[in-house]
Amino acid sequence: MDLVIYGLINAATFTLLALGFSLIYGVSRVANFAHGAVYILTGFVVWTFLKIGLNYPLAIILSLGVSALLGIGIYQGILIRVRGIVASEVIASFAVGMGIIELLKMVGFVGSFGNPIFVRGSVDLAGTTVDYQRLIVVGTAIAAVLFVFVLTRYTKAGLALRGIAQDE
Repeated sequence: MDLVIYGLINAATFTLLALGFSLIYGVSRVANFAHGAVYILTGFVVWTFLKIGLNYPLAIILSLGVSALLGIGIYQGILIRVRGIVASEVIASFAVGMGIIELLKMVGFVGSFGNPIFVRGSVDLAGTTVDYQRLIVVGTAIAAVLFVFVLTRYTKAGLALRGIAQDE
């Protein structure tokens, strides 16, 4: 049962990654292979902010801002220049991702790093102990999927995003 429960928890994490990737691809029609590296870099930035003494919520918010700025920079600085040339888009975004990973290796971010627990405690699900932090991730994934579904189906902004994706 442990495998099933933790498999579902990991699936929720991958769902969040896939949601971001598909939103980027759906709107820009660029398969951004740097997406995973930016995800890892965001975790590193959170970890760095926590090490210098910022509290968890502030570290997360600032890290998301750093990631957003990095994403804008990657798109405006590199990907927009090769837009429409599919092979070049793939190569450029893959190269950016590899560059980010190599940069993290250069600064010593290799191996296993973990951010501190932000919610203590656990619950027993069918004989498997699951900490609250993982349940928050699952809840966040479900909420994010529902939010994006409602946004893209029932709001003007969502319909505009869908229109952008179809206007090629």
